[in-house]
Amino acid sequence: MNENYIDQVIQTCNCSIHNKSKWFNAVTISTDDTTVLEALAALPFVIELRMVHTFPNEQDQFLEKDNRSIDIITDTFAGDACLGYEQYGPSFRQISMLNGHLLHSLGYTGSGIDIAQFDAGWSETNNLPAFEKLRHEGKIKMTRDFVYGDAVYDLSTHGTYVLSTMAGDIKDSLIGTAPDANYYLFRTEDPQSEHLVEEDNWVAAAELCDSLGIDIINSSLGYSEFQFSDNNHTYSDMDGNTTRCSIAADIAAEKGILVVNSAGNSGNNAWRYITAPSDGDSVLCVGAVDKNTHHAFFSSYGPSSDGDVKPDVVTMGLATVFAALDSTISTGNGTSFSSPIMAGMAACLMQAFPKKNNIEILHAIRESAHRFNTPTDSLGYGIPDLLKAYFLLGGNQQKTFGDFEAIVFPNPCIDNLNVIMLNARHCNVSYEIYDALGHRIYENTGITQFENTAVLKIDNIIGQLSSGNYTLHLGRAGEHSVVHFQKVNR
Repeated sequence: MNENYIDQVIQTCNCSIHNKSKWFNAVTISTDDTTVLEALAALPFVIELRMVHTFPNEQDQFLEKDNRSIDIITDTFAGDACLGYEQYGPSFRQISMLNGHLLHSLGYTGSGIDIAQFDAGWSETNNLPAFEKLRHEGKIKMTRDFVYGDAVYDLSTHGTYVLSTMAGDIKDSLIGTAPDANYYLFRTEDPQSEHLVEEDNWVAAAELCDSLGIDIINSSLGYSEFQFSDNNHTYSDMDGNTTRCSIAADIAAEKGILVVNSAGNSGNNAWRYITAPSDGDSVLCVGAVDKNTHHAFFSSYGPSSDGDVKPDVVTMGLATVFAALDSTISTGNGTSFSSPIMAGMAACLMQAFPKKNNIEILHAIRESAHRFNTPTDSLGYGIPDLLKAYFLLGGNQQKTFGDFEAIVFPNPCIDNLNVIMLNARHCNVSYEIYDALGHRIYENTGITQFENTAVLKIDNIIGQLSSGNYTLHLGRAGEHSVVHFQKVNR
């Protein structure tokens, strides 16, 4: 960006600079003198002027936020008791639906991954016990207010609720999908009005993410209609190449950032479609389903206007568990929840495969979904299976032979061995380890049950084994299977 051009703009209209964009070679300015617009337009390097915000006078009223962008419906939690992994409590379903708990069981909880959240504010995030671990471990790396230039812990609870589905930690009640990731809280959304300048804020935040080396952007936001009606988008604009924030989202993806965006909550409205920037070609657009995997009535429909499958995938967004302001948990509806649930799980995949780029992660998530070969306009490619995505990306595996199917990894192993048994019944599993000469060197019994999938973690003996080849014998309810694994030293 040419700073000389910016200096000439300031001198011409005595304005202040709100945002700069190197990607668009543009600035967003603030002025209370509209008579200078003609002079600005006459500058030889100015191609276009566009009104992006008008401040209200006494006769104007703020527009109530459209539910295409933000829709949180809260009530006291009254869901089913968790039947699986007890530490997750009522939040288990929104993770287990994706087999995300299996990534957690392998130690992939988002550690070392940088997630930027674009939102409207994070009221009480600096105080709530749900984020105590986040604060204590210094996981909130940066905050920035692109709207008012102030602190971000005010004005809106939306960001608080959204963040809790990724980073929340309330034992036996709520565990986020990426509790060990690093977080960057960027306010791009004005919770009191709806103007095109919010897209400029989004662009500025995305450019900052690029400079910081951010891995993932979660944006539970969407844009189509504004108070300044001349700026309204149409469905034909939802082609990934028209709106400024959608173009920026794809540029961010080109820079290596995985952009995850909510599909929107307009499925039951006259405008039933996704909104910008979820229409971006390389944006992971996330719709919502209920706990039974049915399309949530409010979740926006695709495709993009140029025919791309949208939403890309769906996760739980109806009766989603989140951290409430009274230090308890509550439930709410919105694709604002389904997007961060997916973003957090993507962080776990990135931790597992640090050499894979954002597009490879994106493709694995899409391909793992249950309707990948038969996408629809409501579910897109469907519900992702993070365990399948793990193996699609090259996760170590070794299948058993015998009465039931199991997978062990990592293989070779160093300190621990994980065994996943698919279609598992609720029963104990006995296991024995034999060396290469056929001598039994260890036996035990244990199981952790996750609905239809069981995980057995063996970490009390593996580190003591010498390097070499071993055989693991598994037994459950009269069935027997065997798998081979290799132990290596560090």
